[in-house]
Amino acid sequence: MRRKDRELTDMAEIFEIVKRETVCTVAFCDEPFPYLVPLNYGARMEDGKLVLYFHGAAQGTKLELLKKNPHVSFSIYGGNKMKLVKEHACKSSTSFESVCGSGNAKIIGEPEKKREGLAVIMNHIGAPEGISYDKAAFSEQETQAVAVWKITVDTVTGKRHP
Repeated sequence: MRRKDRELTDMAEIFEIVKRETVCTVAFCDEPFPYLVPLNYGARMEDGKLVLYFHGAAQGTKLELLKKNPHVSFSIYGGNKMKLVKEHACKSSTSFESVCGSGNAKIIGEPEKKREGLAVIMNHIGAPEGISYDKAAFSEQETQAVAVWKITVDTVTGKRHP
């Protein structure tokens, strides 16, 4: 990272950003270009690693690409505020927080693990409103109707510009 003064290395601080935000752009391997999609997600730490959970249709481009190649990259960002300097446009800047990384994605097939993943997602999204869900909140029919997948993060970096 070029601007070491903005780098975040403390995983607790990185995880705070991940918990605060709700949209993660995931890049899938495809030819001739990467396939990028912004998605809602849920996050938690598992065995000392950041794990991001996603859900969606039980078929489609994302799942086909994951089956071909599970290596993905992601970006989460927020706190974006422009600081414009009218007299000197090039002195303008943006404040932000971001987390970027890569890892391996895995489609979750077991119904109980899918329910658990759905609960992680909904608890992440519901946290600001104080809403929480137990994995038992998701019926068998609901669980079968969606695909749930996760990224186990191998590399992660954080950056903040106040």
